[in-house]
Amino acid sequence: MNSRVLVIEDHPMDRELVVELVMQEGYAALEADSAEAGLGLAFAERPALILMDLQLPRMSGYEAIRRLKAHPTTAHIPVLALTASVVGAGIRKAGEAGADACLVKPLDTSNFRETLHRLLAGSAAA
Repeated sequence: MNSRVLVIEDHPMDRELVVELVMQEGYAALEADSAEAGLGLAFAERPALILMDLQLPRMSGYEAIRRLKAHPTTAHIPVLALTASVVGAGIRKAGEAGADACLVKPLDTSNFRETLHRLLAGSAAA
């Protein structure tokens, strides 16, 4: 079973926290600090789940999600969008881009763990 989770986050402290939470749950973490690097890793490594920050430099997380969901290699991989925006429009826009779920930062760790396991369980069933 593929237990790798790709974390795409440009802020080092946020990325470190998310990677730590992923590893505490027993999953291996792949890391990228930009959408471009994350897309390359997603296509090459085909992780079981992608955690995508929405506010990234150059290419936004929204655009990266659209590209992932449009490509046959990665379309089936669930994407959990992470945003610091509490505005409902940002969460709705993440869903429209193809995100399977969206969580607001700072993360509620119990909600994060529950969502992580739910999406990975769905991924294993696919």
